[in-house]
Amino acid sequence: MHKDYELLRFTRTGPGGPSSQTFAGSPLRREEFDPPLKTHLLILQPTPFCNINCSYCYLPGRSDVSRMTHETLQLAARHLRQDELLGGMLSVVWHAGEPLVIPIEWYQAAFDILSAELGDCCRISHSIQTNATLIDDDWCQFFLRHRVRVGVSLDGPADLHDRHRRTRTGGGTHEAAMNGVRALQRHRVPYHAIIVITADSLDHAEDIHAFLLAEGVDQVGFNFDEAEGVHAESSLEGREGAHAAFLARMLDHMIADGARWQVREFSLARKQIVDGHPVWRWRGRSFPENDQVLPFALVSVAWNGDFSTFSPELIGQQAPEFGNFVFGNVHRSGYLTAFSQVAFRRIWNDVLKGVDTCRNACAYYHYCGGGAPANKYFENGSLASGETLYCRAMFQRPFEAVLSRMEAALR
Repeated sequence: MHKDYELLRFTRTGPGGPSSQTFAGSPLRREEFDPPLKTHLLILQPTPFCNINCSYCYLPGRSDVSRMTHETLQLAARHLRQDELLGGMLSVVWHAGEPLVIPIEWYQAAFDILSAELGDCCRISHSIQTNATLIDDDWCQFFLRHRVRVGVSLDGPADLHDRHRRTRTGGGTHEAAMNGVRALQRHRVPYHAIIVITADSLDHAEDIHAFLLAEGVDQVGFNFDEAEGVHAESSLEGREGAHAAFLARMLDHMIADGARWQVREFSLARKQIVDGHPVWRWRGRSFPENDQVLPFALVSVAWNGDFSTFSPELIGQQAPEFGNFVFGNVHRSGYLTAFSQVAFRRIWNDVLKGVDTCRNACAYYHYCGGGAPANKYFENGSLASGETLYCRAMFQRPFEAVLSRMEAALR
């Protein structure tokens, strides 16, 4: 499926000026980046284990009950400081498994470790993405005490949710998830919902809208069942017109409701239309800001200390030609040692070729900043490729829906 990779030389023309250079063979240096490289997002995998078995999950090893040690966590934080990757704010996301299978006491110690290592360098915010089935009063008190942002995976009413979000024995999980949501509501813990749109969802915009209103959800993100990792095919293939119609109906509902609730994709589209993208520069080239193509803007650390960057979905996926996208381990090295690795530079080379492919071929380039390397790799078989279903579903269609309504309002 994937071509052999080699040291690549490419020539580019377009915004930012012409460029022709071979850089896969020369080490990167952090001072080449403007503004200076900083990590905005630290994604930590406390465990790969998940207590449910969603049909569209991209993660391998969901039965593995291994747990990140506090020593691993401490080193993950310490290397950020030692590599001078910290800015004024660091968002820590606990993800890539079901975080709440780990006891509260473990997190209390973990939060203390992060505060001790990084608290004098930056402001830390914590987020947890959960299936909500394990949320109880104690968890709610912990979330409030530490101001944890909570993302809940809910696919709408029970008949939609339970088609894909099932227990390991095949039962539905909606009732258990809603018990967790009720606990959040009882304790007035703010939360947002992530709904994974599948082909089953496309004819049920009204049902999902009614569910969101009935449950008082005021912030929602519409993901979809991406072809990624161990989930090889999206149900939206061949249903893109229906997906566009679904998004249009949801946007019209949101507007009619007086924006009592917000959709992440529509908010992002409007912001980019109005404000545009910040720009970063490297070796004389300029790019719209996109943390998924900027090295170590986001850092992913697996339970065992393996680390990666670029798209968080890449780490540990089977890709022998790229070392499974693992660039080191916090027990052996800091993050920026990756800059001296030939394998890392080959990946970076291909990521930039992919950005150039988007720049030269796509009208939405300045909106998305060059796409998501993980989706290019899993959908197209190459990091150096361009448009994906992910691009169309998550950027292009929301952008067009918002833009058309903004234009209509000006007539």
